[in-house]
Amino acid sequence: MKTFGKVLLAGTLALGGLTAMNVETPKAQADGASEFCRYICGPKETLNNFTIQLSNTEYKMGQNIILRATNDNAYDVHYQASVEKQYDTGWDYYDADFRYGSLLPAGTNVYEDFDAETGNGGAISEPGTYRMKIEVTHANGHVDTMYTAPITLVN
Repeated sequence: MKTFGKVLLAGTLALGGLTAMNVETPKAQADGASEFCRYICGPKETLNNFTIQLSNTEYKMGQNIILRATNDNAYDVHYQASVEKQYDTGWDYYDADFRYGSLLPAGTNVYEDFDAETGNGGAISEPGTYRMKIEVTHANGHVDTMYTAPITLVN
């Protein structure tokens, strides 16, 4: 009988261990089902093989708004990012101490990350709804203008 009790106890522990190992992947992690999605898993916009992606769409004062620019063109592109704020009358330029520009080399999945600081002393210093305006200059001189999804900044 002692042997049966030990086997029953071991079997119960083994089954309990199997149940504990049945871990469900969190939805946020599953949505970014890419090995490259570590911290920039937010919405993205793509136009003419240039992609801009946010790390998130809601931030608290003091957090940096992190973006990723990706060039999938066979040529270098130059891009500039600026901030717009949503007012009662619509979107307009926001006088932030932020105007980022860079030359992104040609290639497949060539990217760089950049950020805009928020809070006291940051580029964006008041709560509200913002977006990034991205102007991309292609090798032939053509300029594309694109916008990120709205970004909510709260206290």
